[in-house]
Parts: sequence; C-alpha cells; structure tokens
Amino acid sequence: MGEMKVIAKGYEENPDLMPTQLKDRKYNTKTIILMFFSMNTCIPMFFLGPIGKSLGLSLTQVLVGAAMGNALTALVMWLNGVIGTRYGVSYPVQLRESFGFKGTAVPLFMRGLVGLMWFGIEAFVGSLALLMIFLVIIGTPKADVLPLATRYLPIALVFYIASLIYVMRHGLPGIGVMANWAGPLLLIYFIWLVIWLAINPEFSANTSKLFVSTAGYLSIGFFTYLAVQVNWWATVALNISDISRGIKPNNKTALPVGIFIGLIIGQIIGTALGYVAITLTGIVLPQEIILKFSPGIIAAIIGLSFAFIAPWSTDIVANVPAVTSLLMSLSSKFSFKKAVTATGIIAFFVAPWWAFDKAQGIVNYTTQWASNYGILLGPIAGIMIADYWIVKKQHYNLQRLYTYGVDGPWYAKGWNKAAYVSLILTWIIGYLIAWATHQIAYVVSIPVPGGIIWVPAVIIALLLYMMFDKKYQEQH
Repeated sequence: MGEMKVIAKGYEENPDLMPTQLKDRKYNTKTIILMFFSMNTCIPMFFLGPIGKSLGLSLTQVLVGAAMGNALTALVMWLNGVIGTRYGVSYPVQLRESFGFKGTAVPLFMRGLVGLMWFGIEAFVGSLALLMIFLVIIGTPKADVLPLATRYLPIALVFYIASLIYVMRHGLPGIGVMANWAGPLLLIYFIWLVIWLAINPEFSANTSKLFVSTAGYLSIGFFTYLAVQVNWWATVALNISDISRGIKPNNKTALPVGIFIGLIIGQIIGTALGYVAITLTGIVLPQEIILKFSPGIIAAIIGLSFAFIAPWSTDIVANVPAVTSLLMSLSSKFSFKKAVTATGIIAFFVAPWWAFDKAQGIVNYTTQWASNYGILLGPIAGIMIADYWIVKKQHYNLQRLYTYGVDGPWYAKGWNKAAYVSLILTWIIGYLIAWATHQIAYVVSIPVPGGIIWVPAVIIALLLYMMFDKKYQEQH
C-alpha cells in the first residue's frame, strides 16, 4: 500500500503514536522469527516444565498442553497483528476503532497492568542471574551464590533496569538488533546443558520418570496447565501491533511465520527442556541448574549471561512497550523515551524482590499469576477481532483513527457502548462459568475467574460485540 498522509485533527497527538512510515518498517520474516524466539526464550519459560510436573502431568501431556494453548493464542495474535502490518499503527491507536477514542483507557490499563507484572517477574529472574554472575566471578562458593543473590537482588535490579532503559531509549532499531540473538543463544545453551545432563550417569536414571503422570487430560491439573500456556502470550496477542507495525511493506508472511516458528515451536521446545531439566535434577530454577551442573566455571558464566540477556530482551520487546503505550496515551508530554524511564522506575517496585527468600517462591508466584489473568485480556481480544474482521469488514480509515470528535471513532462521546456492554457482560458470564466449573481463583484475596477462562471470554465477547454493535448503530 502507498504512503498516506495522516495528521492529528482536533487534538495534539503524541509523535510516537503516529503511523510508522513505510521507510521505517524494516522487519523481515527472519527478524520476526528471532524476535519471537527472544520474547519466548526467557527464564520464566523454563518454569513451564516444573509447573506441569507439579500438576502431575507427564512430558507428553505438557507438550500437548503447550501445542494446544499456544495455537489458540497465536491465532488471536495474528488476527490482531494484521492491523499493525497494514496501517502501521500501535496498540493504543488500534483500540480507538473498537473501544472509542476515549474508551481506550480501560483496555490500555489492563494490558499495561499485566505487562508491568510480567516486567517485574522478568526483571527479578534477570537480575538474579546478573548478580549470580558477579558472585561466581569473585569466587563465592557455589552453595552460597543463590542465597546471597536472592538477599541482595535489589542492587542488581538497579543495574538491570538502568541498562534496559538505556537500550530502549534508542527506539525500534535497537529493539530489532537485540531480538536477533538474545533468546536463541539461551535456547541453544539450555539444549546443550539438558543433553549433557541426560547422558550423565548421575542423572540419566531419572529419564524413566519423564512419562509418569498422576493426572489425566480431563483433570483440573491439565486444564490449569492449559490456562497457563494460553495466558502466557495472551498479553502480546493484544498489543502485537506494537511489533507488527515495524514489518516491511508487502511482507505478508513475516507475521504468521514468525508467530508459528518463534512462538509455538519455541514454546514447545522450552517447555520440554524445563520439564526434562527438573525431572533429571529435581531443581526448579534454571539459574540454579546452570550454576550447579554446568561443566566448569566458564560454562556456568556463559549460561548465566544468557539467563540475564534473555529476560532482558523479552522485557524490551514484549513488556515495556505495553506500559509505555499506556503512559504515552495518557499525555502527549510522555515521549517514548520519557515513558520508558518512568516504566523502569515503576518496575523496580513491582519486581517481587521483596517477596521471596527462596527460589521456589518466584516459580509459585509466576504460576498463580499466569493462570489467572485471562479474564482481563480475553474479552478485549474478542472485541478487537470482531470489530476489524466482522463489523468493519477488514477496513479501517487511517485518518479517522487520528481524528478527535464526531468525524473520528467518537461513538457516544468518545466511548463505544457496544464494546463496554460486551466487556461487562463477558466478565459476568465469565464469573458464572468459572463458578459452575470450580475455576474461581483468589488473587490478593480477590475472587477472579481463573483457569482456561480466556478462551470462552474471547468467543463470548466477540459474539456479544457483533450483537450490540447492531443495537447501537445510531452511535456510528
């Protein structure tokens, strides 16, 4: 498509939210594949194995769960990402058509909140690896490294966030370069380490436990695990346009191929590695496995370096953009660089360094969080998909997205009634489904629809939005 001249009408737009120009769209298929590998290949991904094992699942079952869960999320991700590829718009701007110019506040806050929580988790595990590297280099006994690193983690967290802010302030080109190599290196290293453990007589006897299970495919354990896999990338399924807007013009294969290879295949491999690693060693934290079982100090330092770089790059590509988008949409005074700095400062306090004194704590924290936020994001995805693919018949007017007032996506005083009625009703129905199927979970003492609720939430919201869009036709 040719370049369309777009200007902000009736308001002052943040320059970083204007459409990406064709000359600035430099991502190709290879870049997107590697970018997804980098987002995917991080320390929390290796938690997926221990999570499955703790739920009584075998290796076969966790791989089936990984394939099913990520296939569902990938479909939604592609459906939402097409808009960024076609129009060069970011998530906050994309939301205007489905939720209304002012109505973007709620979905932006929800995605930003989830992204911030993930940012905190990634920052925790990345900073832990960074401090472990320092302790190993200065000759700290292996038995003391992890306890000391956990105790003094806030110090490393400052360096982690400061380095991330520095790179992020260089913009999209720097993000693409980082994404080309961070995750794949960690994945290759961990494949090598797991193979080394599997052929080591000390651990090889445990391979017989890989296919032992105490839960079936119709058990609560399997469905909880499926929810974790689905929710893992339900975050980026919403703001995928923040990435796809950088894809080269007319490259229609980059997004679907990148998602399939980088996300689905990458998630399956990471899940398998994490499961095999905990089965062989009995240890849940990848950094601890690297520290204790790498053959030599050099191998340990290299592995821990990758364990730092991988979550760092995941934050750069997946988590920080969601929060910066929220901040930039709140005020035009928040440039991309200022928003990145503010996000880093907030993340220091969100990273749960204050909550754990043992490694198992972060794994449990991640499990509880990842299995129970689907109700926040699922309805938003359903509404966005319905608006573009069904209601607007795969056509948005780019200038309309940047027009404040009745000539833009104004609906009812800037709010799309169809979207919000659909959102609220989906929440109510979600609670009823979760209650009937015993999937009510408690997050900070608040009862929420947990488990695999993301999938029905997407579908219910999509159907409701189609229905209520017809009811509220007068607002168009």
